[in-house]
Amino acid sequence: MLPKRRTPGKEKAPTPLDEKARALAEAQAKLEAEIARQQQVIKEAPERAKELQQRRRDELITRASRTAARPGSHAALPDRRFNELNVAVPVRQKGLRAERRRGRLMFFVLLSTFCGLVYWLYYTVAHP
Repeated sequence: MLPKRRTPGKEKAPTPLDEKARALAEAQAKLEAEIARQQQVIKEAPERAKELQQRRRDELITRASRTAARPGSHAALPDRRFNELNVAVPVRQKGLRAERRRGRLMFFVLLSTFCGLVYWLYYTVAHP
């Protein structure tokens, strides 16, 4: 049987199935656009991660140099991770061997004096 001929000037009113098909086509187009956008985000993710890491590193370096450069700022400990990058921080010299030996000797002299004082106080107070 042959299909019915349609007259060019007359169009039928859209049926519920036509409306549903149109809505599904729109939803499919939206989903495809969203998938394309998500794939682009996934593609750019490593570059954004590198950029974020570089920005954090630069911020840490700037913050460390600002803290160390201010005179009289002892509120925060200096960041030892970036000392080679921070020109404002003076290099700390290692103590000389004679100074370390003198410090140890002074410690033992003071310790023995304290022990002698405690011993004298104990026998003075405990044995009348």
